[in-house]
Amino acid sequence: MKEPYLFFTALVPGPSNPKHKIDVFLQPVVAELEQLWEEGVVTYDISLKQNFHLRAALMWTISDFPAYAMLSGWSTVGKLACPHCGKHTQAFRVENGNKMLWFNCHRRFLQVNHPYRKDKNKFRKNLQVIEGPPPSKNGEQTLREIEQLGLVKVTELNADDVNKRCGDHGKKKSIFWDLPYWKTNLIRHNFDVMHIVKNVFENFFYTVMDVKGKTNDNVAARRDLKLYCRKRKGVEDNERAYYTLDKNQKKAICQWVEKLCFPDGYVSNLGRCVDLTGCRLLRMKSHDCHVFMQTLMPIAFREMLPQQVWEALTELSIFFKTLTATSITTKDMERIETEIPIILCKLETIFLPGIFNSMEHLPVHLPYEAKIAGPVQYRWMYPFERYLNQLKKDVKNKARVEGFVVNAYLLREASIFCSHYFETGVPTRNRKLPRNDDGGGDEQVDAKNDMLDIFSYPGRHYGRFTNRMMSDEEVHAAQTYILLNEDKIKHFIRFVRNICITFNWDMDEHVLAAEVEKNFALWFQNYARKIPINNMSISDLSKMPFKKVKLYSVLCVSSQGGDYYGKVEEILEVEYPGYPIKTTILFKCHWYDPTPNIEVKIHKQYNLVEINVKIKYNKFEPFVLAMQATQVCYIPYPSSKTNNSDWWAVFKVKPRGWTDENHPQKDVAFQEDEVESNEIIIPSVADTDNHDDDHEMSSNGSDNENNIDEEGEIHEDDNDDIPDSVGSYEYSTSSNEEEEDEEEEEEDND
Repeated sequence: MKEPYLFFTALVPGPSNPKHKIDVFLQPVVAELEQLWEEGVVTYDISLKQNFHLRAALMWTISDFPAYAMLSGWSTVGKLACPHCGKHTQAFRVENGNKMLWFNCHRRFLQVNHPYRKDKNKFRKNLQVIEGPPPSKNGEQTLREIEQLGLVKVTELNADDVNKRCGDHGKKKSIFWDLPYWKTNLIRHNFDVMHIVKNVFENFFYTVMDVKGKTNDNVAARRDLKLYCRKRKGVEDNERAYYTLDKNQKKAICQWVEKLCFPDGYVSNLGRCVDLTGCRLLRMKSHDCHVFMQTLMPIAFREMLPQQVWEALTELSIFFKTLTATSITTKDMERIETEIPIILCKLETIFLPGIFNSMEHLPVHLPYEAKIAGPVQYRWMYPFERYLNQLKKDVKNKARVEGFVVNAYLLREASIFCSHYFETGVPTRNRKLPRNDDGGGDEQVDAKNDMLDIFSYPGRHYGRFTNRMMSDEEVHAAQTYILLNEDKIKHFIRFVRNICITFNWDMDEHVLAAEVEKNFALWFQNYARKIPINNMSISDLSKMPFKKVKLYSVLCVSSQGGDYYGKVEEILEVEYPGYPIKTTILFKCHWYDPTPNIEVKIHKQYNLVEINVKIKYNKFEPFVLAMQATQVCYIPYPSSKTNNSDWWAVFKVKPRGWTDENHPQKDVAFQEDEVESNEIIIPSVADTDNHDDDHEMSSNGSDNENNIDEEGEIHEDDNDDIPDSVGSYEYSTSSNEEEEDEEEEEEDND
């Protein structure tokens, strides 16, 4: 999925879109795929230095939803738009909105005994759901259905007339059925998660923000609500619905977004999307919607919306965050496969039927595809959209678009191919060092010089540095922290602990740890003077570092491990005496008070972390090694309540250009590294019967204290001065890292 390995196989000349006739242009591609499968091609194996027959197969296609119809032949508009549900769909056309809706189509995916199935009030009135989910079809069944309908390929004679007489199930027989293995593939055409997230986010976000012309809460939708559902409390004819924001709240959201500040490469500048005059966000790119849906939506609406509305939107956010994680398991996908129908049903009880089009229905099938085809980063459109954007940038003359695109592609492909034959030292586009690599970390050189890990960790500083002198207290704190966190010093630490226990056998563990921290650095220095140490790096480490340190404003490093949240004050490069020169990077931080459930709160269901930015950690332990830090982002809540202004939400981010074991990882979209299991609130029968009477019309900001987990993560940081930009990003000694990403280019909405 990397740019050097993307093949530009066909270019359809414009200006007209071929639509379902794209198979005409795909004939050469399919012919070569058939040859690769049946005969293979002679290929040279450089490792064995001999030829062999290379065979290859097409796994699946990746496209947005309109292109899904062009490639598969299945119509993605109308009642049968969902390829998985097919003719078993429960979609219907509403009278006033005059469009197909997938409202009340998700109760069939629930467990048999779920209370939502028997609810006659919150969905379509007087309607219970008994049937189960639609049956799944394999490739052979799909091909048999196409042949029974009489659909033919567009390359055959009179194909248009024949296919028009075959009904609405499909538009054609796809040319990919010519591949002998195509009917055996479990997944032939993928739903594009990138565009689905964008469309789902925009539908719900613009409805909550009540953006004129984009909201799905309109006069026709209110009339359809009366026609198909029972009267809902909080959704009156001419009044603002309880799930939408008032003008002051919308203005607060826009001002909050305008001032947000994110880490390098995490997301594009969201401030450019803010229209304060109209209190709305416009021109949001696909990746902006992706980040807002997964990270910012729970924070933005937490104190603005009623509790039940916020919970439903937060659960939808967590679903997409889990689905798009870089590492997934079958168990995780099976879990969210059972959760997403509940989430969609909860949203159906809140929002009007008019919001639930085909895009809001497709997420119910995404976990199934992930179970079969794997993580979404191998199946979404981000790499291809950015590759196409790069080709568009190469066009200098718009009157000759095709020629410029082909010329630019051939030039790039030839240069990449030739670069493989250059000598190792020749710099090329594909050999650029990672952004956080300063040339350190050479294992052979480090082993030869007995270099310690703390002196060989890769990182690169930016900008000019300044010098300052550390105080004696800072030198002692820095030396102690470095010694206690170097693995090759552990046996010296155990030796000192044993000595302390020998003389004070009843010493408390906390007292023992404090004694080691206080005296170990001086003891180790005296020990190395009296008893020579063979390892020169350890011998040099025993000496106190120079008081003169270099200060940098920016440092880019890979980071792992830890427990505390903190805000970086200074980035120090500490140097030790001896040759070769040995330096390490320390972050001097102010730490936030890590007291669980008091100054650090964790939502018991959704694992949302928030900290009190006004309370400092009272222990003087200002330093942390750069290699132990994980970048985090602090986001305040968009609220005017003074009692909540001190509490900021925290989420971990993955620095741009992050590397794992010296392997560069260039990510095209933000993703979580790990999947978190979050509790989805399943309503009881009593909850569904009394739903109207129980829902809160006020915001849920006052209930934050009741949603805090008893077990709090301990995180460090401290800062008295709140900056003008409401988002800040610093480092935390925390173990879970999140993906970052570059600015997303503009794509068309489905």
